[in-house]
Amino acid sequence: MDELKRLYIMLCQEKGAQPQDAILKELQKMKESCGQGKLDFSTQNLSMESCQVLGLLLQDDVTFSHVLLSDCMLSEDGLKLILQGLRNNSVAKYLDLKGNNLRAEGAEALGKLLRHNTSVTSLTLEWNNLGMWEDGFSLLCDGLSCNQTLQRLDLRNNQINHKGAEELSAALKQNLTLRELDLRWNNIGLLGGRALHDCLQSNRTILKMELSGNNIPSDILKAIDFSPLFSMGEICSKNVERIDMRQN
Repeated sequence: MDELKRLYIMLCQEKGAQPQDAILKELQKMKESCGQGKLDFSTQNLSMESCQVLGLLLQDDVTFSHVLLSDCMLSEDGLKLILQGLRNNSVAKYLDLKGNNLRAEGAEALGKLLRHNTSVTSLTLEWNNLGMWEDGFSLLCDGLSCNQTLQRLDLRNNQINHKGAEELSAALKQNLTLRELDLRWNNIGLLGGRALHDCLQSNRTILKMELSGNNIPSDILKAIDFSPLFSMGEICSKNVERIDMRQN
């Protein structure tokens, strides 16, 4: 961890930026706790310069399996700098970007990450605004369609409407690895529910999808719940759990 701290300070100096005290303190905490494979800057207000430096550090990092950046008040430009570094990272498996008010440019940057990264298996995007800009969200879905690594995607509270659900459905017809999708507390509605039901007729990898709080009619939820996702032989061989679509 001393090496990481040294690199952070050195890169800040190269960029003519002042190292952030908050980051130095967190790096010291990580050193004292032996790191445990987590780069955790959650709730820290990261400057643009720090985002640039973190992106550079993450390019070749082989230490952190968890990158936790929830509630960091990231600007979309700052996010792009971090995600550029993660595109070719081969170690990070869990990325948490909860609560950063990400919008159109953030969605586009996430689409590029999903298109190029081959290590991230879990992506948390709860409490953002990715669904408000349809063009940006479409690019995120394009990245998802060709991603071959991601297994869990959390899109709770992202103002995703039926158009966004249709884009997701199209992506899921192509994606072969995603196992869990959390879409609670969006605005998917009847048309979005129908689109998700349609995609599940061909998708054979989704094991769990959560849809509470989307104003999806109960008959659509019931139809989804009883969609023939797996043959009995597949269920026995994979020991999969039933998709939980209960709307509480």
